Amino acid sequence: MKKLCGAQSALSSLAAILLGFSINTTQASSGEATGFLELESVPDGRCQILSDGGKLTVLRSTHRSKRINYRLRRVFATKTQGLTTGILEPNRVIQKLGCDKVDGRAQTWEVDRARFVEE
Repeated sequence: MKKLCGAQSALSSLAAILLGFSINTTQASSGEATGFLELESVPDGRCQILSDGGKLTVLRSTHRSKRINYRLRRVFATKTQGLTTGILEPNRVIQKLGCDKVDGRAQTWEVDRARFVEE
């Protein structure tokens, strides 16, 4: 009975180590992918008309070959409004997000999570 409890304890410890390893590698790969995302504000006539000084916010990937699956949090006037998801192509292809000002109030996007798409 004592040997069985010891074996179960060893298995439990091994499972905890493996589970921790898989969680850490997932977080690391997510952090890696996030490092290849850029949010940028660019001049845009429609955003300028919508709100004086407004610019278009775009998201782009700087990775040369991998696609990135992303989730962004949209914040308008300091309140989280929703999530945007998608897959971004490599080589600086842009995804238009929206205007950085609406009715004079700030609108931003924050990367919630990102991971490389496994081909």
